[in-house]
Amino acid sequence: MHKEHTAIQKRLSIRFIGLVSLFGLLFFSISPCVGAQPDNPPDRKPPGSDKVQEVLSELGEMSEKVNQQVSSMVDKATEMLSAALSAKSADEEVEDGSPGNRPVVYLLPIEGEVRPIMMALFKRGLEEAKDKEVDLVLLEMDTPGGELRIAEEISQTLLQSEVHTATWIKKEGLSAGMLIAISTERIYMKPVISSVGDCQPIFMTTGEIKEAPEKILTNVRRMGRTAARKNGYNVDIVNAMIDEGKSYVSEDGSVKCGTGELLTLTGEEAVEIGFARGLADSVDEVLEQMDLGNARIKKFEKNWAESLAAFIASPAIASLLTLVGLVCLFIEYKTPGFGLFGGVGLACLGFVFWGHSIAYLAGNEGLLLFLLGLVLLGVEIFLIPGFGLAGAAGLGLIIVGLIVTFLEVPVFDPLFMPEMHLARPLLMVGFSVVGSILLVFVVARYLPELKSMEAIGISLPTTLNVDRGFSSHDMKPQEGFVGRDGTAVSALKPSGIVLVEGTRLNVVTEGEYVEAGEKVRVVKVDGFRVVVQVEKQSS
Repeated sequence: MHKEHTAIQKRLSIRFIGLVSLFGLLFFSISPCVGAQPDNPPDRKPPGSDKVQEVLSELGEMSEKVNQQVSSMVDKATEMLSAALSAKSADEEVEDGSPGNRPVVYLLPIEGEVRPIMMALFKRGLEEAKDKEVDLVLLEMDTPGGELRIAEEISQTLLQSEVHTATWIKKEGLSAGMLIAISTERIYMKPVISSVGDCQPIFMTTGEIKEAPEKILTNVRRMGRTAARKNGYNVDIVNAMIDEGKSYVSEDGSVKCGTGELLTLTGEEAVEIGFARGLADSVDEVLEQMDLGNARIKKFEKNWAESLAAFIASPAIASLLTLVGLVCLFIEYKTPGFGLFGGVGLACLGFVFWGHSIAYLAGNEGLLLFLLGLVLLGVEIFLIPGFGLAGAAGLGLIIVGLIVTFLEVPVFDPLFMPEMHLARPLLMVGFSVVGSILLVFVVARYLPELKSMEAIGISLPTTLNVDRGFSSHDMKPQEGFVGRDGTAVSALKPSGIVLVEGTRLNVVTEGEYVEAGEKVRVVKVDGFRVVVQVEKQSS
């Protein structure tokens, strides 16, 4: 790789020298031809010599500027090429797991609140680390906590990992972050500003913060004990971080935590009592302490799909897409065929289910319930007249499917708490359904009147003018039928239809009743009013 890099640099240098030589040759070839005047006396300037000198000076300046620009371009190209070749070389060394290469470390960030989208990043990073047989997966942590279910899944994934793991807490490793940290083999902390602990589960209801019930606390204790025993952390320290009913005093008495409070450690305290392995100001210092100072580091970030899924799965965007999807499907139902609004509606709802699936917010249960609801609605609309059990069940399944999709914790999960986890999905679905009903009312009221909708064929014009070819009756003159005979196609009571010389006419009698099949004669035409009599009377 180095030889290839050197050869490319040589080729670029040769091209640069060739360009410089070309401009120099052009300059010197012009100078003698224009400026040499041996036959003129030395005290006389040839005609136009001043202008020639100015031209030569300008050419010289231009040549120098071009040379500088070319030199700068070549230098930049060389730097970019060097960086690209170095990156390619690094990637090849990461992919090549041969013992002779430098060790490889994957860096996974845990920053901000622990959210479901982190699971996608973790699974992708740990699976690739296992496939590439890297030396270490290092978590770079700064989190105040977050969703307990996601912390549990990340913890289980780390505990089952076949790759060595460690955590560097650069500021906060609290609550759910502590559970994730003790699920790795080692913990390192940044001096002075880092902290770890305070892992009692809480939840919010209507602006009030409450402690989680005992069943949730029991599950968190179990998770903490499992991770601590697996990786050699002090179980008493972990219990004091989770349960305020547990006290802890270090062997030398320097760290104390009584009942009624949760244990939280600074980096120095954690190292002093053996909870953390060491203090480090940077990732490089962590790797130095782990004898991996020369390791290559690959930092994992969210890819475009994960970023898009996180955006779509946000409550505001998911609710808005659901609302638009439902309204578009209603408009598609009210228009013939399948077109623009049907495609937009399916795309919006598809994005909602896809985003929640990628972000590890939902499985396929919500999607299946939603599709089953649509099927039942279709049966009610197209196969069964009226609106009955199938339609009501279809609407119910659609609403339940959306609620299940928006749930962050499945209903049958031990960590599920209705008062905490149902509030947001109900609010999102309520907004989407009520908003779609109101928007459908507005659409049904005003959409048909929009000229743009008429232009693209979504709605019919509200007025059908005669000059555009629209008419509710035959516009041919009917005076010519006076005196002609015909046959009553329908009974005339006194109005009906007669057939006169192959033409069907809407007619009336002068009050008498005429049976179908009787012969009649047109006796008068008054505008569009055609009057007939039975033929024997008219004769």
